[in-house]
Amino acid sequence: MPDADDLYMEGLDLFADEEWQQAVVAFRKVIEIDPEYLDAYHGIARACFEGREIAPELLDEGIAAALKIVEREPDDVTAYSTLSQIYVWKGDQETAEMWGGKARVAGWKEQLRSDKKRGSPGHEEPEGLE
Repeated sequence: MPDADDLYMEGLDLFADEEWQQAVVAFRKVIEIDPEYLDAYHGIARACFEGREIAPELLDEGIAAALKIVEREPDDVTAYSTLSQIYVWKGDQETAEMWGGKARVAGWKEQLRSDKKRGSPGHEEPEGLE
């Protein structure tokens, strides 16, 4: 029986081949094995969005998967961006803009953390704090 990582790789291969629905099936199997496998939720969300023209009914599953991600990782830029894209496609501009705003804020936070780690100018620690 394949493990979660093997199934995830299978899902990625199917995604790369633009086999959106089959990729969703593979990513679902990953989550059955390991419900905390966040990359599989990303796979579902993206495959559902990418397959929107062939299977628009998958968009709601894509939303649910992306929401699972942001529950666990509240600063996940990709999940917020995917939610924004799905809502644009669904014609709900207001909700799309809300998720897009969250993506921007999460991206800024990520950039600030990265700058701080690299010791970028303007992000020095005040003297005396160690």
